[in-house]
Amino acid sequence: MSGILLKFILVTLFLCCFSLSWGAEKYNTDIRYLYVQPGQTLHNIVSRLYPQQKKRWAALRAQTVRLNPHAFIHADETRMKAGVKLRLPMPATVHRGAMHVSHRKPVGTITEVRGKVVAVDAAKQTRKLKKNTPVYLGDKIITGEDGYIQLHMIDKAILDLHCYSVIVIEDYALKTDSRRSILNLLRGSLRKVSGTIGRLKNDVYELKTPVANVGVRGTEYALRVFQSKGCGGRANADNGLYLEVIKGLVNVSNKAGKVLLAKGDTAYVALPDKKPLKRKIDTAILHPVVKNSEQPKKAAPPANSADDKDTNFWWWLLGGAVILAVAL
Repeated sequence: MSGILLKFILVTLFLCCFSLSWGAEKYNTDIRYLYVQPGQTLHNIVSRLYPQQKKRWAALRAQTVRLNPHAFIHADETRMKAGVKLRLPMPATVHRGAMHVSHRKPVGTITEVRGKVVAVDAAKQTRKLKKNTPVYLGDKIITGEDGYIQLHMIDKAILDLHCYSVIVIEDYALKTDSRRSILNLLRGSLRKVSGTIGRLKNDVYELKTPVANVGVRGTEYALRVFQSKGCGGRANADNGLYLEVIKGLVNVSNKAGKVLLAKGDTAYVALPDKKPLKRKIDTAILHPVVKNSEQPKKAAPPANSADDKDTNFWWWLLGGAVILAVAL
């Protein structure tokens, strides 16, 4: 009982902190977590995350080594281990105060929108989102109780964002030498079909959430986090993270551990300090429950239908044969 009470207190405190920070229009972009893919080098990672800070690349590499002693052999930046998680303490490319509205970078197009959906841009200006209009780097997209939006990103990725959701487009680039997709789902539920970013070994792909981060290579998945009240036909749940892999491979990780998921796998993460677990979850948490419409009852044939006449004929014939046999 004490364990349950402690968990309740921890969740409550965490949600309070999250609510305060979100209400103040702040989110943490100062800490970046990335998984090292086979063949990647620290130089490639730093140069792609900080393309405008070339003079600081050497210092950033050294700082990364200091922050991640587990990821390097004998603290040698050229001997980085594959499959480890790196902590990068500097913001990547989104500088909210410096980005002028007239120089916003479109990174996707709205292909469908329903209900109340707005975006808060880097200059903290709010606009209502409409079909066939762009979304920009730095946009925070917010859906209401009946809100839904589908985005087609510049790398052909498709993102369905459902009701009660908040997501930030922190970084998106399709340059040949620097392909990046970094999104921050602060709350809500989505379905994501990844595009071309994430297919090459030097690509940087990450979906961040308050509970755990997701990394993929050519996949499709559904995810829900910090959304206790179900909407759009989904069931109620706690405030953890739920994920289902529809296609491909997905890494789910936080400071407590990581898990690799394949097609058909589902996972749950209770808190940021709890290890991601591969386990079966109720499909109604991630997907709308569609009630089967009542099938119309098959109409009974009329009393004098051809079937009834045929049946009656054979019964009369059988009855006559029985009477005749008894008489004889």
